[in-house]
Amino acid sequence: MIACPSPKCGSPNVADLPHYWKSLPSESPLKAKYAPPAKVEGGYLAALAVVALGVAVVVSGSLFGLLVAAGGAVWGVIVHRRVADAEAQLADWETSRVCLACTGTF
Repeated sequence: MIACPSPKCGSPNVADLPHYWKSLPSESPLKAKYAPPAKVEGGYLAALAVVALGVAVVVSGSLFGLLVAAGGAVWGVIVHRRVADAEAQLADWETSRVCLACTGTF
């Protein structure tokens, strides 16, 4: 049996956080408190377009294209990390539990 890990509580009355959040009425103030983390949109296409633009500039004979291509690659890495962090937060939220006695999450 799973119990609340709080030393002040210890109640066995716990629920899966996603299931509990879905069961709350839309007007409940707890709906915002227990909401899943915000989704992050990946702008991979824009970063790829900047890299392609940089390559096109390099091919045309300007070394400035290397800087543009490197900037697009760094932008792609930043977008990837942001998306990976958001996915990790969502995975943590999906495996979290809520104590129905003290309303703590764990």
